[in-house]
Amino acid sequence: MEHEREDEGVRPGGEPRSQGESILDSVERRTGAPARVSLSEAAADETPLTSPTGSATDFMPRKRGDYHVLGEIARGGMGRILRAHDGDLGRDVAIKVLDPRLSGRADVLRRFVEEAQIGGQLQHPGIVPVYERRLMADERPYCPMKLVKGRTLAELLASRRSTEEDRGRLLQVFEAVCQTVAYAHTKGVIHRDLKPANVMVGSFGEVQVVDWGLAKVLRRGGVDDELRARREDRTVIETVRSGPEGSGSDSLAGSVLGTPAYMPPEQARGEVDSLDERADVFALGAILCELLTGRPPYVEREGQSLLQQASQGRLEDAYARLEACGAERG
Repeated sequence: MEHEREDEGVRPGGEPRSQGESILDSVERRTGAPARVSLSEAAADETPLTSPTGSATDFMPRKRGDYHVLGEIARGGMGRILRAHDGDLGRDVAIKVLDPRLSGRADVLRRFVEEAQIGGQLQHPGIVPVYERRLMADERPYCPMKLVKGRTLAELLASRRSTEEDRGRLLQVFEAVCQTVAYAHTKGVIHRDLKPANVMVGSFGEVQVVDWGLAKVLRRGGVDDELRARREDRTVIETVRSGPEGSGSDSLAGSVLGTPAYMPPEQARGEVDSLDERADVFALGAILCELLTGRPPYVEREGQSLLQQASQGRLEDAYARLEACGAERG
């Protein structure tokens, strides 16, 4: 009961707790000793800020004294990812905040909340844990989550001098992605936007699949959002880890959800009722294709868009590149 009373602003023993006093402040005051432990961080694991604190002012969570926002890491279609410091636990976290311009859209609000719920319920080392879900003073939701450190698989692939370089280690990364996706499938969840830009690789071998904003919960049907999207104009969304990694890295939201360069034909054709785990399996194969050949299955061609190629399943070029890549057959 003491914990409940502290949350309500009451100290153990009935004495009112000072307004704005954190848990650490309370412990230090009561014990007379510092209650803070800070671990050193490897420089290679630093997550760079795309902008300092000042430019993220409008997106800062309000009325939360134990999160100190340090700046912006990235921005996506639904909002921004901020880097913040959790003063109580002494750790840096990522905070996903909904864009205020979208807070009045019920479909966006629902997708934001569902992404947090999916991330909170998928308990696997390869999936970024969501710590909690809260509301800002203006009732916009925000989600503190684990700060993902490292480089994207897209960055690692792009930095190679040849497709043979570091192939063994990258195949181990790919295997870890497959294990993570297999776990999600056992929970009835498909990602629908698997690509190298949505895979994070840490300095010590950690592999995590990020950006579950387009995930579909199979046991619930999961087609209501896409059926609504069919009645809207198609827009381009840059997901959390998208950015300019190369052709076809943007996610399309509308009658087609996902990334065309890695998309199975039924997803590219908008056949929403047909989408199941096989869509993710195709995308995994597309990632493997890029790992082995340097390019995803579909690449820009004059007179034919990536989406057109994907909808027609034009894989002849991909098969030819795979035959010539020199990798051992499994």
